[in-house]
Amino acid sequence: MLEQAYFQMYETEMIGGEIKRAVHFLERASKGKGFYSQVSQVFLDALKNHTEPEEVKQKVMDIQGDEEEKLAIYLRFLYSVNRYDVSYPKYDSKRCDDR
Repeated sequence: MLEQAYFQMYETEMIGGEIKRAVHFLERASKGKGFYSQVSQVFLDALKNHTEPEEVKQKVMDIQGDEEEKLAIYLRFLYSVNRYDVSYPKYDSKRCDDR
């Protein structure tokens, strides 16, 4: 249950461009054993190891759960990574003219 709250906090921070805080919440969410924990581990790996988007999508879709929810979660992740040109631990928050 707590992992879902951490995951929602991750999504809020990631969409807002706060990548370091988003990674912090992903790390907290990944310590559980449920669906959101598994997705968090995939995203952490993707951010830290510069995994290709197609590979991330495949890993997320392989996790047991609702297909539409998994796709929506992946698309929000992809949107944020593309918008902020994330190359963790460095990223350019000004790519989309956010100041």
